[in-house]
Amino acid sequence: MIIKNIIKYFNKFFFIQVLSLLFLGCLSGLVFSSNLILLPLMVIGLVTLFYLIYNNNLNIMRVFFIGCSYSFGQLFVGLYWISFAFEFTMHAGILVGLIAVLILAIFLSIFIGISCALSKYLSDQWNLNVFGFALLFSSLLSISEYLRGNLFGGFPWNILGYIWSESYIFMQPVSLIGIYGLGLLSYLGCIAFILFFYKIRYGFYALLPLVLFLTYSTIELTLFSDKNNSLLSVRVVQPSIKQDEKWNTNLKPQHLEKLINLSLTEKSNFNPSIIIWPESAFPYNSSVLEKQINVFSWLKSNQILITGITRTNYKNRKLTDIYNSAYIIDNLEKISMYYDKIKLVPFGEYNHFKKIINFEKFTDGSLDFSSGQDFNVFNLSKIKHSIGLLICYEVIFSGKIINGTRPDILINITNDAWYGDTYGPLQHLAAARARAIEEGLPLVRSANTGVSAVIDRNGRFIKRLEIGQEGVIDIHLSTNNKKTIFSIYGNVLYIIMSIFMLMLARFVFIKKKL
Repeated sequence: MIIKNIIKYFNKFFFIQVLSLLFLGCLSGLVFSSNLILLPLMVIGLVTLFYLIYNNNLNIMRVFFIGCSYSFGQLFVGLYWISFAFEFTMHAGILVGLIAVLILAIFLSIFIGISCALSKYLSDQWNLNVFGFALLFSSLLSISEYLRGNLFGGFPWNILGYIWSESYIFMQPVSLIGIYGLGLLSYLGCIAFILFFYKIRYGFYALLPLVLFLTYSTIELTLFSDKNNSLLSVRVVQPSIKQDEKWNTNLKPQHLEKLINLSLTEKSNFNPSIIIWPESAFPYNSSVLEKQINVFSWLKSNQILITGITRTNYKNRKLTDIYNSAYIIDNLEKISMYYDKIKLVPFGEYNHFKKIINFEKFTDGSLDFSSGQDFNVFNLSKIKHSIGLLICYEVIFSGKIINGTRPDILINITNDAWYGDTYGPLQHLAAARARAIEEGLPLVRSANTGVSAVIDRNGRFIKRLEIGQEGVIDIHLSTNNKKTIFSIYGNVLYIIMSIFMLMLARFVFIKKKL
């Protein structure tokens, strides 16, 4: 009786529903801290959102606001760490950063708000029963994430599938259906807990796809582990240079010396073929290298260095273009190649709205970074392997990380020092892990302050250096190049699954006529 009165009171006041969903959204945002223990918070939030929309006679606009409220809370808590980057800019601080995250969360929450409103509208039009609504609701929420990750340049951060990121076993389905597909099944799986109260079989129906994919993953890992085709010796350098010291002109020689000394570390006669430095690790721009000064002569004849660098172009001695680049070099500079970052960070590396918003990018200088050419795969004949390069933000884009012939390994260089010891670097690492599993390729990640890691094709962390830890990772890396289903078809299977679930809802799970 008491519970019924609470529900009746809760349903009566719309502003209480909005505030409650905002609170539950904030709690669910904590799940993206890579902690499976917090997973029930996500289940409670989604179940409450589902219940309010299905059981209340709310109009479309109110459903929209409820959806936006939940999504806003989740996004704001899940992305709060972005505000820390504002501490290192000239005209801003963490307060301005929090306002920026607030605005970003409001804008992004519209995607979920629209999907909730549309699910309510279509459910009424199609006369769906509770399981039909669960299929429709899960599909539309997942599709809204896909659209968020691809429209307007895309921001595919904290897709629901990442709630499993702490476990490489639970992440295995992405090798078939990608992170969006895992998110789709996770939406349905979370809602299963309330479906048991309607009909037990509906709860089992909702959990079954997720269980089947997880069972497949376990069998795949247990019975069909790959043998090594070849091994590549790699050294990953993590200098752990603080962001407020990184661009100090007086400290640049010291930073370079640290990077070189770490690269020359002697460890049990380990002789790396590739040495990897983080994003923007080389403390000078590329114009320094044009002065015939070989600063890489310390490399051995059989070694290649990959380092982040700022590449510059001049015309009539005037700076015209700058690129966030990766530089591939050997000791004699016979191998000298650049990869220019393609996917730039909005406001971090460029501002398309300068004429409207007087806001400078986070990185040094007033000139916006330029985007590179649409390829990122390099065949390094000297070491008999090909590599796919990804700089920072680029690793979060599911299905869009290989532009060229399929490489042997993926290399992600980044500088997460902007965000300190927050969820941000861990969320970034989770995205890198998902890309390794999706593509079935080992991924090597070099981060300035962490987390640097070597991840195998199944998403296992072979070795890693935590946030704030200075050092190197030495590894003989397996480069077995067996394709996954996702690497062949991309998000096609996810799209087919979404359409199939919508068709089931529309034509099968409808209310019986009295």
